[in-house]
Parts: sequence; structure tokens; C-alpha cells
Amino acid sequence: MRLKLTTRHGSYYVDGYGPDGKRHRRALKTTNARRAEELRAQIESELWSVHMYGLKAVVTFDQAALEYAQDGGDTRFLVGITEQLTGMLLKDITPRIIRAAAKKAYPDGAGATLNRQGITPARAVINYAHGEGWCAPIRVKAFEVKKPKRKAVGYEYLLALQPHLTVERRFPNAPPYLFAMLLFLHTTGRRVGDAIKLTPDDIKWDINKAHIDKTKNGTEAYASLVPVLADMLREMPPRHGRVFGYLDRRSVYKSLKMACAAAGVEYLGTHQVGRHSFATSLEKLGWSAKQIADAGGWKSPRLVAETYIHTDDSGERATALLGKNWSRTLKVVK
Repeated sequence: MRLKLTTRHGSYYVDGYGPDGKRHRRALKTTNARRAEELRAQIESELWSVHMYGLKAVVTFDQAALEYAQDGGDTRFLVGITEQLTGMLLKDITPRIIRAAAKKAYPDGAGATLNRQGITPARAVINYAHGEGWCAPIRVKAFEVKKPKRKAVGYEYLLALQPHLTVERRFPNAPPYLFAMLLFLHTTGRRVGDAIKLTPDDIKWDINKAHIDKTKNGTEAYASLVPVLADMLREMPPRHGRVFGYLDRRSVYKSLKMACAAAGVEYLGTHQVGRHSFATSLEKLGWSAKQIADAGGWKSPRLVAETYIHTDDSGERATALLGKNWSRTLKVVK
């Protein structure tokens, strides 16, 4: 077998039959004769390798990444890691190589960034290729991630912010959209994205609940409104067609940061004030992780227990409870 070079309008093509008897004609996208000959030899070598050893011998990471993307794969962080692994045969890529490529692609990235933007897309491409029969699957050890300590707050935090949470602080009687949103997050455990997209039609006044059409988990949900919030929403006119008057979470964060600065309190975003505080408050009331997960829309009670519950006085509470039990026991014994 030998492929031949042809030209058309000055550009080179390769044409001929492979060892399997099939015809191969491909544009080389070059007008340079030397480069065209290099590409011809490379293609010919690849065809023989495929014939002798199968596709595993020739498929590179960038080729697999392209197929993965065209087949609907997640492409958000695909470019950075592909730049590091371009030209490498899938069969030669090891977990160590992927971890090194992630570090090279994001030299200043923390563990979470390296995992999310390096290891995850690389692993997705290779495991996709495995499904196509091009290589073996791969498992890559994730980088260590130091989870920041989250804080839970009580109603005092919201009350301190309340005077500063109107859309227009110049007008004291302006509707308290942001305060109402924080109260919603704090008392329902829902995400800020769920709150932003609520429209007047989503408020079901007959049952005092907000209907969330689609949560992060892909399911619909109903969030119960505490009476004070329900009364507030009845008096608060919709803005921009939304219950809480915001179309984008960036506007929420910007206004909240300004309010925290004005109130002299620590800025904790919306997740700690809402979801984290919701879980911690219910845990202190004796709720189980399963009950909290059901109430706040978490998929996993384990996630609630490990990530969202922040109890600072566990030791004191345990001592008080056990001390009370032992006091009762000793009285019985006497």
C-alpha cells in the first residue's frame, strides 16, 4: 500500500487504498510539498497501525475530545486540558499525566479548580473513548480540597441588615425586595437561583407556598412561606415580573455586599445565610439529616450532615443531655 499525493488549486491531497482495501482521500490543508509528504507518511503509518492493532493504537486525546464534544459532552472546561494533552495517544495517558496536565493548565489553581477544570473533563473524555472501544477506562485521584468553614446565622443577622436591604436606600418606604428574598432563603433553605426565578404565578396563596418549577436536582418543589414573609409578599408589588425583583444573582450579591458594609456585618453571601443556616437551625431543633434534606430539597441526607449542618455547641449540648439523664438515673438508684 502506498498513498499518493495529488494537488488541486495548489493544495495537496492524499489519495489511495489502505491495507483494508478501502479508498482514502483526504485534504492535507497545505501548499508546502515537504509538509504534504510528512502528512502522507503519517497517515499511511496510522492506517497500517489501525489495520494491525486497531484504533487503540492511533486515537489521540484531542481526537477523542472532539468526538466527545460533538456527541454532546460538557465542553465548559475542555479546552484547557486538551491543550496540554493534544497529540498524546489515549493508551499512553496515565493518571499521573492527567494530574500534571491539570497543574500545567491551571498553575495557580486550588485543588477544587484542578479537579473541576482539569481532572473531570480529562476523565470524561477518556471514559467516553472507552465506551467507543478506543481505550481502557481511567480513574484519577482527585487533588485535596480544603473546604472553607461555613457560618450559620440567626434572625439577628437579618434584622441588622433589614434597614439597608431596600432596592433604593434613599427611599425608606421602598419595597424590601432583598430582605424578603433573604428571609425566603433563610426560612425555606432554597437556593438563590430558585428565588430569583419566582414569578407572581408561582405563589400559591391558597396553601401559602411558592412553587419552584425546576430545582437544581431537576425536580419541582414547593417551599412553605412563613406568615411574616407571606404578609410581606402580599404587600410587595412584583418588579421586572419577578416576586423578589431581581433578574440576575450578580445584582443580588452587589446589593447585599453594600448592605453588609452599611450595617457593619460580615458579608456571607446568600448560601450561608440561607441554606446553611436553615439546616443548622433545624438540627438544633432536633431534626434529623433526613428530615432536613426533605424540607430543604437536598438529594442526600449525608450531604446535609457533612456539609450543611454547622453546630458550634455540640459538646455543651451533649454534656447537658447526658448530665440530665444521669441525674435522673442516680435519683432512681437512691
